[in-house]
Amino acid sequence: RPAPGGGMPASRAPLATAPKLKELMTRYYRDLQEAGTDPDRRIAWCSGTGPVEVLRALDLSVYFPENHAALIGASRQAGKYIPRAMQEGFSQFASSSMASDVGAMLAGDSPLVSVYGVAGPPAPDVLAYSTNYGYDLIRWFEYYGRHFGVPVIGLHPPAALDEIGPIEVDSASRQIFHLIEKLEHATGRRLDIDRLSEVVKLTNTCTRLWREILDMCRAMPAPLTFFDMLIHIAPSIVMRGTPEAVEYYTLLKAEIEERIASKVAAVPGERFRFFWEGPPIWPALRQLADMFLNQRTAVVASTYCDIAALDRIDPKNPIESMARVYTGIFHNRSDGFKEDYLVRRFRDFGIDGVVYHEGRTAPYQSNVRYGLEVRLRRRTGLHALVLEADTHDLRLYSTNQIMQKLRDFIEMQELASSDVG
Repeated sequence: RPAPGGGMPASRAPLATAPKLKELMTRYYRDLQEAGTDPDRRIAWCSGTGPVEVLRALDLSVYFPENHAALIGASRQAGKYIPRAMQEGFSQFASSSMASDVGAMLAGDSPLVSVYGVAGPPAPDVLAYSTNYGYDLIRWFEYYGRHFGVPVIGLHPPAALDEIGPIEVDSASRQIFHLIEKLEHATGRRLDIDRLSEVVKLTNTCTRLWREILDMCRAMPAPLTFFDMLIHIAPSIVMRGTPEAVEYYTLLKAEIEERIASKVAAVPGERFRFFWEGPPIWPALRQLADMFLNQRTAVVASTYCDIAALDRIDPKNPIESMARVYTGIFHNRSDGFKEDYLVRRFRDFGIDGVVYHEGRTAPYQSNVRYGLEVRLRRRTGLHALVLEADTHDLRLYSTNQIMQKLRDFIEMQELASSDVG
């Protein structure tokens, strides 16, 4: 099970909204369980940055395997599921997020049982994904399509772009129209464009609130850390396009505003402000949060949490704006775009040091394999540390070693600060 308080150090002042989040997520998963037993309801499995607005507008109940995989990782259960996927021929080099999720499904087991009191993920009627967050999603969803014998519909937006122009938006829009046709055929339902606009409007409000919450961490001291964000990002993924997500982030934003006004620090005595680039190390979240707290170092921003801050999705032009926004997700952009974006984020958040996580089985979410870290270090002068670890598989790294590397890195930051002083 995740640690008490959502995996955060017990010595910290908890967010008052945290119990509300647990209630919200419990209702979400219990509703999915009910949908799985109701012959009149249809269930879609969707990737985290996939076309959920279209699915909701078709009145489908939506489940997210990536969120389930994150829960497996955070509850440190991947080790018992990955070998089951390997029995089916999944390589040790395949995404451990995918392998742990597939293995759990094959084992007929899930952390949803102990965390939310539900039997596990409901079987899908259709699957939809987008490659804007990585091409391993193709294999992940294709596997489930074969296993359950249901249609798999993928979006493949133009990738590695500096700028997104009319040609790219047109290409992505055509794919969305094609996806809608296939979904209508698979479900026997017709899309109401007005209903889609309503859902997109809710997504716009939800993701704008999430962006505003993330940007509040520019405050000194920071009212939240990366480890808080990893907990509170959940509604922006699994409930995007719903009033419940908007209501939750309205409450959370108000609490963060109160924290800033009262100068409540996420890390008391904050000395340094770090940026986390790359995917989370899910099994080590509690240890990492404790270590940074003890070192009085706040990890105040990340591109991982930025993926849920979808800028300028427009209910007046839902399909074209979805095409532009989902094509423009950070992980789908060129290295030049990523470099410029990170420079701005480092500056805006007053970053002192950068931690890059190179996930051994997460190449599409790790941005340091082709020199980005070196270019950014030369351009900004910021100290940086590259951690070679993994999102889920504890066999691929030593938690003690990464903790020691981080402590050494913070000590180097201390020496650099004293030299400047």
